[in-house]
Amino acid sequence: HTLQFPIISFKSPETPTKRLIFISSEIQSNMSNKNASSNTDHQPIRLLARSKQAVELYTLPDTSSATEATKIKKGGTILHEGKTTLHVLSPNGQVVFIHDVSVGLLRSDLTENSANYKAQTFLKEDSKAVQLAKCSPRGSFLVTWERHSGVNNLKVWESNNGTLLTSFSCKKATLTGLQWTHDEKFAFHLVTNEIHMYDANTWKRVGKVRCQGVSSFSLPSVKGVAPNIIVSKDAAEKYLLTVFTPGTKGKPSRVDLLRYPDRMGRESSTVSSDASAASTGGNNNDAVNPPSGPALTSKSLFNAEEAQVQWSPRADSALVLTQTSIDSTGESYYGSSHLFLLLENDPKRPGNGSALSVPLPPEAAKDAQGTVPIVSCSWVSNPTITGTVPFTVISGRMPALA
Repeated sequence: HTLQFPIISFKSPETPTKRLIFISSEIQSNMSNKNASSNTDHQPIRLLARSKQAVELYTLPDTSSATEATKIKKGGTILHEGKTTLHVLSPNGQVVFIHDVSVGLLRSDLTENSANYKAQTFLKEDSKAVQLAKCSPRGSFLVTWERHSGVNNLKVWESNNGTLLTSFSCKKATLTGLQWTHDEKFAFHLVTNEIHMYDANTWKRVGKVRCQGVSSFSLPSVKGVAPNIIVSKDAAEKYLLTVFTPGTKGKPSRVDLLRYPDRMGRESSTVSSDASAASTGGNNNDAVNPPSGPALTSKSLFNAEEAQVQWSPRADSALVLTQTSIDSTGESYYGSSHLFLLLENDPKRPGNGSALSVPLPPEAAKDAQGTVPIVSCSWVSNPTITGTVPFTVISGRMPALA
């Protein structure tokens, strides 16, 4: 299994304003075969450090062995020298993409079979202007964003050979408008008032859902046992997603739990199998099948300007943390927050989902409206857990309660 820790940023105490280092850590275990669970060769912990001068890879010794503990070496393997603006690790930690303003995006193979860790140019087109980048859930694709200049600036690349697969126009500096399903079979793209669905192999449009005023959506990147092993082998795989629509005058915000392709809402449609599917960027004249069923569940949100979604390890439920930038009661400098739980299956209503308000400890301090400030929430990240998947919430005024 592969565990990837969050990126940590800090300033060097010697030169607090001149040096910024980003560190990523990944632990790998090499499985000889899928059924071998006891005879596992654990790979050492590796640290990726990026500074203004270079990007380096450090391998930490195995301190469980007295012999290995004495083999500590100073310095790391230099992957690239020069001024860099970003780096992106693949989900399994075996590839890192580095952006150099004078060269563009570079690719470095970090596997043990690699004879040379040196970062190499791999994209087929110029990428010097790239400002944002991320990998798809399994690392097969790389999406980049550069400043809009009248041409498509949100680009999708083949992560292995650098081939440009498709591109879209995106004026906002964000990558959240393009997401893949956990198995990378489909890609979802947010446009004005609509979300378009594409076959990720051909990039032909296979459906769309209209959501007036939609500002964001979320797809789970993992389903079942990590790293992204699909639990169900059913050919008719279904995919959950959340859609958030901010409120307008006289109308509250709204979050919907949808399921592709059968519960995408009444204003959705899928392209018929014999239709001439849309090419890159799609068009609005696709021949379509009748709309699919209604949303699994919906929730009106009366105090929500934005929503952060966290999916459970099984991707069958999601925590939605809503926030406002200003607390109308004046109780909090950080605004107000609310937490909801979206479930795919409601035991009381078979075939439908449910949206629940998460109850918080009564001893936590409440504001004048009776709500509890929420500091953070997170699922227990064990992907093999059976039964109900627990989650934790930190709430209340400082000191907060967990």
